Amino acid sequence: MKNIEQELKLQLTEREYALLVDASNAHPQLQSNFYFSYPAMPCDTMVRLRQKGDTYLLGYKRRLTSADSVMVCDERECEISSEHANYILTRGVSVDEMRRLLNVRVDSALRLVGKLDTYRTKFVMIGLLLELDKNVYLGNTDYELECENNDVSELTKLKNYLYYTYGVVERPSKPKSERFFEALNK
Repeated sequence: MKNIEQELKLQLTEREYALLVDASNAHPQLQSNFYFSYPAMPCDTMVRLRQKGDTYLLGYKRRLTSADSVMVCDERECEISSEHANYILTRGVSVDEMRRLLNVRVDSALRLVGKLDTYRTKFVMIGLLLELDKNVYLGNTDYELECENNDVSELTKLKNYLYYTYGVVERPSKPKSERFFEALNK
C-alpha cells in the first residue's frame, strides 16, 4: 500500500499539450478525482477518490520533497467497491476508514469538497511512459505532463528531449489537488 513516488511534473501550454497529444497517436481516457478535506488539513496532503470507468481508488498523497520539477511523495491507495465509493461520496471519509484502508492518521473526518476531471493520454516516448493530462475543474482548464521513474537522470533526459524536439519549456507543475484547492478558495 505504501509507495514512494518520484515523478516529473511539467505545466504545459495548450499548444505544447496539443503537439504532444498529436505525437502520441493515443486517445485520452477520462478519470474523475473527487477531493476530500477537513479543517486545517496540511496543504502538502491530498485525499481523493479516483474513478476510472467502474474502478474506484481511495488515495492519500503527501509531498515529501520537490526539486527541479521532480516531486517525491508518500502515496497510498486502495481499491474500493462502487457501493463503498457512493457511500463515501455521500457522507465523506471517516477517521477509522483512513486508518483501516490507507494506514494514515488524520485529525478528523473528511468531507467531499469538489471534483476535477482529467482526460489522460498515456504513451511511451524515448522508452518512458508519459501521461498527458487535460484537467477541467471549477471553470478552469489546464495541461500538464507527468512521468514517474526511479532514475532522476532519465527524467532529466526527458526534459531535454521535450525541449529540443517539441519546444516544451520546463515549468514545474503544482499538484492537481493544490491547483484545485487554490481555485476553490478564490
